Amino acid sequence: MIKILFKIALLFFFTFNIANANLYTIRGLNFYEESDDTPWFKPEAGKDLINLDKIGCQTSKGKKTKCKLSLSPMYNFPKDTLFIQNKIVRSGKYAWKFINGEGDCGQRRNGDDCKQNRERSEVSMSPPKSKETWFKFSIFIPEESEFTVPISNTIWQVHSQKGPPKFMFVISPNGDLQWQDFVNNSFGGFDSYKILDAKYVKGKWNDFIVNIEFVKWPNQSFIKVWVNNKQIVNYVGMTNNNMSNKPYMKFGIYKSNINRFETLHKGNPPKRGDTIIYYDSIVIGKKCKDLNLEEENNSCNKLK
Repeated sequence: MIKILFKIALLFFFTFNIANANLYTIRGLNFYEESDDTPWFKPEAGKDLINLDKIGCQTSKGKKTKCKLSLSPMYNFPKDTLFIQNKIVRSGKYAWKFINGEGDCGQRRNGDDCKQNRERSEVSMSPPKSKETWFKFSIFIPEESEFTVPISNTIWQVHSQKGPPKFMFVISPNGDLQWQDFVNNSFGGFDSYKILDAKYVKGKWNDFIVNIEFVKWPNQSFIKVWVNNKQIVNYVGMTNNNMSNKPYMKFGIYKSNINRFETLHKGNPPKRGDTIIYYDSIVIGKKCKDLNLEEENNSCNKLK
């Protein structure tokens, strides 16, 4: 009996370790573990994929640390939904490729996306400690990429540690790209601003710059967004919510309200297609000059 139990335990040990060893095996990423078993990683191609050198980070407890990237969902990250590739790039030699399809979900510390009508393949970064923050990123969405209606489709966001989201880039039901503000809203949900017409969303690289000064709630400061050098969003409002003053960036694919699709098709929904998005030229800095806009044949002087 003891031998049988030992064999079962041994089998479980090897099965568990094999599963976990394969859990975060993604081409182009070097993975590490923190003390709380939270996986974080560094892209093998380095600064060509993301550059956080110009900004410091801190943990939720206030401990200063280097900026680190981690996967979201944290556990059981959907297999084959994230790649480092060199066929479609904006600048440099490499870019991120996300593919998120039906059933691509995992678990987080505070919930299970698979049981909460959510699907996601995202990358998160530690929160910046500076007030004024500049974000640069470029997005390419191929024509075959599906944003299923009436599912909510988010492709970039500023979230808050231990709190709700603050700002999002969302694909609207008609295909437009919207800026959604969850901090300043008129009816307790979010305010939306159209930042890119549907006919320009797919089939080309679009360059984005976001400039926000994060100040403690309920103080107000500026919120600015440029799309392909043209300033589309420019207003003053709260930049943090009353639950968290620690923002962080997430990029990738996040789908919520999956149940709406099933309801629309009266419990017999057809198979959904994949959502595919490429990200490149990702930089976070304290000043515009930190973004190195010249890499995209741009400059801070051209922003209008």
